[in-house]
Amino acid sequence: MRGTLVCAVTEDEETADALALRAELSERLGLRLVLAHAVDGIPATGDRKADESVTTKANREGAERRLARLAAEHGVTHRAEQRVAVGDSAALLGRIAAEEAADVIVVGAPARGWRKRLDSGLAADLETETPVPVLIAAPRRHRRRRPSLNRRRR
Repeated sequence: MRGTLVCAVTEDEETADALALRAELSERLGLRLVLAHAVDGIPATGDRKADESVTTKANREGAERRLARLAAEHGVTHRAEQRVAVGDSAALLGRIAAEEAADVIVVGAPARGWRKRLDSGLAADLETETPVPVLIAAPRRHRRRRPSLNRRRR
């Protein structure tokens, strides 16, 4: 593989929607896929997980389960590395991107407003935390159009 794509995973529904696109993009471009999830909490000093608070430990373990479930749902369990960090999301994702020598970070975003503009606060925060380009992925779900009341049923 030539490069690395870091997939920023959040608790939002858009993450699950956009993960298929990210996995397809990494495979098509021949990029290594790293799923990275940063959760709120106060990080333990050093690498000692024994010093974590109960809440931080629960957040970290929940993030690990979420990554494993998403990877299994999208068939990337064996080819995607998984990273979980505790603390400020943008700073940690920027650090993970630097450690992984990432070529791009992909984040999901909901389409909001009547113009359906993509809205990602995380992407804006990453802009100040890392020089790695950030790609905002739109959700792939398409809502079914409700049938018009003016149409006749056959």
